[in-house]
Amino acid sequence: MRLLILFLMFTTSLMAQETMIYENIILTPNKKLEGKLISGVKLHNAKYHTGGKSTASLYSILTGPNSGKFVWLDGPMTYADLDQQPDAAHMADWGKNIQSYITDEKIKHAQLHWEASYTPTEFGSSDYLLIRTFKLNSKANSMAKVLEAITKIKEVLVATNASIVRRVYVSPFRSENGEDISLVYPFKSFTRFEKSNGLPENFAASYEEINGMGSWRRDIAEVLETYTNGRYDEIRVLQK
Repeated sequence: MRLLILFLMFTTSLMAQETMIYENIILTPNKKLEGKLISGVKLHNAKYHTGGKSTASLYSILTGPNSGKFVWLDGPMTYADLDQQPDAAHMADWGKNIQSYITDEKIKHAQLHWEASYTPTEFGSSDYLLIRTFKLNSKANSMAKVLEAITKIKEVLVATNASIVRRVYVSPFRSENGEDISLVYPFKSFTRFEKSNGLPENFAASYEEINGMGSWRRDIAEVLETYTNGRYDEIRVLQK
């Protein structure tokens, strides 16, 4: 994805809070042709996706259920932009430069959730992304409950002036397996995982200093236990 994924999705200053949609296409490469796929995506992007509302990037996926694959990220765009389908020449180029080197592609849309996202005043760009995806269960209000908890975390990130970036994306079209909320953490070095994975080190303690003893368990842990079927992480790396 771009960014950031990823996306790219991660500028250090917030735009006007308008609807922002990203199209993610998971590409399963023919391993013998992987180098040609990367080159082909770059050729396609340079011709059709270099600016405006169609700026695309390619990320390799290092961990998680899609490890070994790539994700092509296009956006930001609006829902109205989704009505503007590529013309025949555009699709022919996609077939030549991308589909010739893959065995499968799957599309998923993600909408930026402004209220739950957090960006510090300064961060800079990043080629690495940690994507944490929650699997919502079948309870009718699972998405609302999980987003409420995630937004409470954002409030503490603001109060503590945290240095991390955390963007929250939701699927506008409910998936079969409930993988409909993703947290995106851009990072600059794998050394960040020596002390924490996602949120700042000792964040639960900081949360309880602001919201009271036991609040982390009540507001966050119990909500995630009740309304999700777990989560998984992916590491994505920008292909330049």
